[in-house]
Amino acid sequence: MDNKNIWSNFKFSDSHEESAFDLLVKQTSYLVEATHGKLKMEVEAVDSYLDLIPPKPVALYMLYVVVPTIGNFRKKILTVVEGKVEGRFPVDIMCHIDDQRDDDVTKEMFLDKVEEILSRPSVSRSIENLYSQSMDNLIEK
Repeated sequence: MDNKNIWSNFKFSDSHEESAFDLLVKQTSYLVEATHGKLKMEVEAVDSYLDLIPPKPVALYMLYVVVPTIGNFRKKILTVVEGKVEGRFPVDIMCHIDDQRDDDVTKEMFLDKVEEILSRPSVSRSIENLYSQSMDNLIEK
């Protein structure tokens, strides 16, 4: 049996290119703070493929609002698609509340675009309703 090192051709580095996932994760504490822990934000990452020929591998980052007082109920707010092009950005953002899609969002525009999505009346109303349900559940206990 040969002792070949299959990792010898890699150039591992400590540098890290910030992704949409990284930018979203940094926002999680702000929702907890704004709602005094009644709502939480989770960001989940999964690998997927775009339905192309041949299929194109991408990363999906999903933003959820979580209601701890209702059994950690999670509402998916948006999905970010990374990997359509080489590198981390631009990304596409799909809002699951109003079914709107924003394509080719740059790193510089990313947080502003997410804020704009969250500020849309149907989206903000949905999140505010989750907060109300959380408060109602506290009162009933």
